[in-house]
Amino acid sequence: MNLSFVYDLHCLLKQSDFSYVYNGDLSQALTDRILSFAESAVDSHAESTKVKKKLYFVMVESLQNVARHSEIAPTNKLNSSSFFIIQSLKQQYYLTSANSIDKKEIKSLREKLEHVNSLDKDALKTYSNEILTQGTFSEKGGAGLGLVEMARKSGNKLAFDFSDINDAISYFYFQLKISTEGPEQDLSDHKLDASKQMHQLMIDNNLNLIYSGDFTQEIVKGILSMTEASIQDERDHLLRYKIFNVVVELLQNVYQHADDPVTDKEGKTGMFLIGERNDSYVLTAGNLIENSKTAALTEHLISINRLNKPMLQERHMKALHSGSSAGVGFVDMRIKSDSEIAYEINPLDKNYSFLTVQVTISK
Repeated sequence: MNLSFVYDLHCLLKQSDFSYVYNGDLSQALTDRILSFAESAVDSHAESTKVKKKLYFVMVESLQNVARHSEIAPTNKLNSSSFFIIQSLKQQYYLTSANSIDKKEIKSLREKLEHVNSLDKDALKTYSNEILTQGTFSEKGGAGLGLVEMARKSGNKLAFDFSDINDAISYFYFQLKISTEGPEQDLSDHKLDASKQMHQLMIDNNLNLIYSGDFTQEIVKGILSMTEASIQDERDHLLRYKIFNVVVELLQNVYQHADDPVTDKEGKTGMFLIGERNDSYVLTAGNLIENSKTAALTEHLISINRLNKPMLQERHMKALHSGSSAGVGFVDMRIKSDSEIAYEINPLDKNYSFLTVQVTISK
């Protein structure tokens, strides 16, 4: 995951109000935190209560579907893990999930999905009642009831696709669109291909988590909670401590110091990513910075990267004793990570550039 890639990703995602992407194993605790975080992101956009209820219902059903039906594929973990993305784009919310399934299930599942898509609003209600009345439930949940209810709640058709993992296992991609201005039945407006490309991008770059959007206090808290739950090295408390503290500094740097051309809002626009590389965790944040500040910031980062550990600790203590917090965050990141801070500044226009800061922590 090089720094130029992060800038390219920013350019790709900046058209959406916010994007939240997760790729990895889904425990119940992590599922709960994903729901909590996504709910906070939606709340920050002040949608109507009706839209929020629809979104939350669909998120719960989508994540439960992933948890119930995922097969264990004998491949690389990130190549067979679960995937979830929620995006807000032009007054539409797109929720996409992916999980691995046995190829023997594809024919039956495709028939169910096509049947649900063939029904209008009244027919969907009738079909839902029929499933409940018949009481036909499998060990993994209702016989298509979740699909029917998601179609009813969203008011839109279901988009879906299958993609091979190996000879026995495929990915099942499933997407729902929630409209903030009433139901739309146009399947062509789905963004399933874009979500599939995002999933492949996550796999290719060993990424577990991406958030792009406004950074508010609630969003920062949510990302910290997600980070805590998604780091797999539960036995290594020192490693988790280092990662958590570096993430705090990265997020605070965006929330407190990012520049933003839109001033009449609570949060600052930025990005945050968690990935893995060899035997290390890679933590990355990006945000806008005024061009007038780039030279001083570059000089500051160069000077910090030149310091050894005793010099860093001395600089940290001096800053704390003086009561000045300026630049302490970057110093603390270097101390906690035992590695240099990677950074890149990409000019956007005559006023702003995009700053990427990356910290690598060895496992």
